Amino acid sequence: MRKKSIFILSFFLNFLLVNSQSLFVKDVQKKDIIPFANYFLFLDSAFVHGGYCSDNGKINIPKDILFNKIKVTSLGYENLEVLKNNLSTDTLLLTPTVYPLKEVIIKASKKEEFTTLGYSKSKRKSHLSASKGRKICTFVDNPLNEPKIIHSFLLRIGNLYPTKVGFKLHLFEKDTITNTPGKELLQQEIIVILDGKSRKLIDHDVSRYNIEFPAKGAFVGIEWFGVLNEENSTFKSVDFQNGYIELNDVSENCDTFQQDVFSFYPWKNMERFKDKVKEDVVYKNCPTASFGIIIYKD
Repeated sequence: MRKKSIFILSFFLNFLLVNSQSLFVKDVQKKDIIPFANYFLFLDSAFVHGGYCSDNGKINIPKDILFNKIKVTSLGYENLEVLKNNLSTDTLLLTPTVYPLKEVIIKASKKEEFTTLGYSKSKRKSHLSASKGRKICTFVDNPLNEPKIIHSFLLRIGNLYPTKVGFKLHLFEKDTITNTPGKELLQQEIIVILDGKSRKLIDHDVSRYNIEFPAKGAFVGIEWFGVLNEENSTFKSVDFQNGYIELNDVSENCDTFQQDVFSFYPWKNMERFKDKVKEDVVYKNCPTASFGIIIYKD
């Protein structure tokens, strides 16, 4: 009788777990939480829902979503895919990716020992509104023709409302075949939160990460999370008026690309956007995101 009771209790607890709509994402080694990881829900092979976990690593899955597999990704960790029926706890453990670390000695401290690259100083032509899961990046050339360490990302991004909007940084090498964004070069998530109305150049210091900017240049970009809720814990879908990226038209090359994280479509340049808005905004050249970087000269 006792064994039967234990079996029933175990079955009941497992039933609650498998049907739970809340999961937590943590580091398998340190057991630290992993904030703002991407998650994707699938029903068989069909994608049905996606989003970002909260600042405490929690995934809140809408109860009306039917799924049988979850995939979780975060820079610096191996991708994890788990069948819903194989969940034995409410915690998803990600394994850190091992990267060979280079010894980097940074000596620069004076303004003249830095150089600015990209389009952060370009005159604003228009803007592109934010939407949850939108990745956008622009190619930044490296005229020094040798690898340099990045001091900071420069982003002309604003917010029209007194809300908190968030995004994470990206750095992609150029695919030599398609000339589109290729391999991700960042080895960790770098999160930026805009608090309240703003219209300014964001200078986000990343010197502590020792990020190398390739000799042939790279795509500098961001991925929009959305609007942070009142509890400062999770992001929700945004109204098109919350958050925007400044666009310029100084470049003759269409080297700014967009991609929706949750649509799985390939990267597309801004030619279609240029045609779509031509009745309101006439671009002399290609719409280009006003992104750039500051690098150390030595």
